[in-house]
Amino acid sequence: MRTKHNPTLKYMANVVDFGEHSNNEIQRTVLPRTESGYSDTLLIFDNFVTLHPQAIIPPDIRTCRAFLEWVARGMNGRIQERPTVETIQGFFRKFATGMKRKRKFEFPPATRTTINEYIVGELKIKIPLSTEQMNKDGGVSPNDLTILMTQLWCRDHHEYRGDPADRARVQLSAAMLLYCFTSARTGEVHESTARRHGAREIGEESDDADLEARVMAACYKHFELTIETVDGMIMLVLTYEREFVKGYWRKTKWEIPKHAFYEVYAEDMPIFLNFLTFFLPMAVADKAFRDYGSVREILDAVDLYEKVGHSEDKILEVICVREEMRNLPVFRQYLEHHVESSKGNARGADSFGKALVSLGHRSGYTLNITVRSCRRWALQEADKKYSESARMKFAGQTNRNTYGKSYAHPLSEVDGPANYLGIASRQEHIQNRRGMGLYRNSALSQLLPAKAEFEFLAREDIHALDQTMAKLSSLLLNALPEEKHEIRLKQKRAYSEKRSLYNEELRKVQAQSGKQHGSIYTETMFHYRRKVMPHRDFLAQKLPCKLSLRSLDGRRILQALESLCSEKNTITYLDSLSPLGQACVCGRSMKEITENGYISTVATQGITEPRTGLQKYASNATYGLPMNRSGGLIARSILIIQAICSVVIRWYFGTHP
Repeated sequence: MRTKHNPTLKYMANVVDFGEHSNNEIQRTVLPRTESGYSDTLLIFDNFVTLHPQAIIPPDIRTCRAFLEWVARGMNGRIQERPTVETIQGFFRKFATGMKRKRKFEFPPATRTTINEYIVGELKIKIPLSTEQMNKDGGVSPNDLTILMTQLWCRDHHEYRGDPADRARVQLSAAMLLYCFTSARTGEVHESTARRHGAREIGEESDDADLEARVMAACYKHFELTIETVDGMIMLVLTYEREFVKGYWRKTKWEIPKHAFYEVYAEDMPIFLNFLTFFLPMAVADKAFRDYGSVREILDAVDLYEKVGHSEDKILEVICVREEMRNLPVFRQYLEHHVESSKGNARGADSFGKALVSLGHRSGYTLNITVRSCRRWALQEADKKYSESARMKFAGQTNRNTYGKSYAHPLSEVDGPANYLGIASRQEHIQNRRGMGLYRNSALSQLLPAKAEFEFLAREDIHALDQTMAKLSSLLLNALPEEKHEIRLKQKRAYSEKRSLYNEELRKVQAQSGKQHGSIYTETMFHYRRKVMPHRDFLAQKLPCKLSLRSLDGRRILQALESLCSEKNTITYLDSLSPLGQACVCGRSMKEITENGYISTVATQGITEPRTGLQKYASNATYGLPMNRSGGLIARSILIIQAICSVVIRWYFGTHP
């Protein structure tokens, strides 16, 4: 026993067996996915040695040069036919690390320098290697974010999948704000394929291995909602813990960054730029909170604290998440939007990335909008306004040089003329060039004009795809559980093919058209369809407005979003538009519609009908041809009727499968 007089007494009672220890160095632990990458390079090298008897093991400079040429000629490029210089450099780094970890051979510094110079010099010319590099010019500025949100809610013709389908729109909005406000990487919020693979390998012998993989994304346990006093005002505050930052498994709890969102901004901003606008409806629709069942109840609780008045406590109430909901991902796959049908699968990072890129293209951006561009802008702003330590904590970085190397914009912040002349400087032109504004064509239509759309629908290949999708939908109803996965894959392929053909046709129209006159949005199908979809129409009007969450319109917005996240029907519709018996309000029977393949479930989103004189008139109205006032009214009426019919049909088949 250790005592004050003899502190070594307890240690002297133990004897250590030296036979259990060795002088072997212990290598730094890496994730299984990373380890497998090293092993893959060694396997490729072994195949190279088999084909080339002249190769020396361990490899000398000549062997390394020949090996990298062999790799470069056999590797497919992602940007161009051949891989990039950076790709080959990365391959050699993995190979060198694999040799050190697996085969106890370390390349001398002189050899590594020689090989690197060989790659950027002789090998680049000999293959030739691609010299393309990642574009680092554009970050998603607040103006770009506003454009994306406006497109998504006020102009977007895209029809998302899922049940309820419009939860995908709410999820996309919340995720964009989360990435912009926290600088999170893609795999921190959505499910990273690499991390899921790693979790399965780490716990592959455990019954919980699959569960561990599923929850490696933003779950309700990472969020904490409170009612508290901020600057003398009582408001909602939401805290988010970024558990899965890069290298999370090596960090202590106190090294994990946390972020706080709040209800009332210091300046008036559009309500769709508040993360709580979309998080609260999703959480309530999932029944995530223990003591509150609707957004209205939460807002009423905040109002009640305001009426009570001043309190010495800053944190007035913690709104608890139900225990069984803590591990439920906030952002889920299409088939698991409704909490009752959820199996706990988070939406993949790759899937979200493609959806974000697609939204950017529909908004008129020629460059891809990515999570990295959101993170880049956030870090650039943090670097200007906060200390280096605060920026690194915000970014979840441990290396102070990472920002300058990977995120700092090449455009100088210094106003050259003002600096030299000693006059007041300007900054907005610099901010404009740091955003994505240079890569957007606001006058470029992202939807086929009506005439071109009717012609597209009449094509034989499109009609065949419609028939295929209708047939697969009918097969899915009576399919066995083990057959449904394959049928859904075929549906997805058909959907993707039609979407690809639609985009191909759209690119042709865009290339042939000049600058559009007037609004390119008022002649889209959604402009008319929203008139018979109350929630979407109201949200399209109010979301861009500067409103508070607890104002009358703010409450209505949250209630509308809550309905979109919880309703089982594919759309929200006016009761007066419900089918009359087995017929649409226009008189056409539902059976006739399905038998002739009139339903469209992809980009066109309309119903095809035989070409009539009036329809041609409507086509011309939206194709930019001149007409008189009465003709324009007739054309718009036709489009509204078509929108109403398509809404009725979608409602009917959403509730009568």
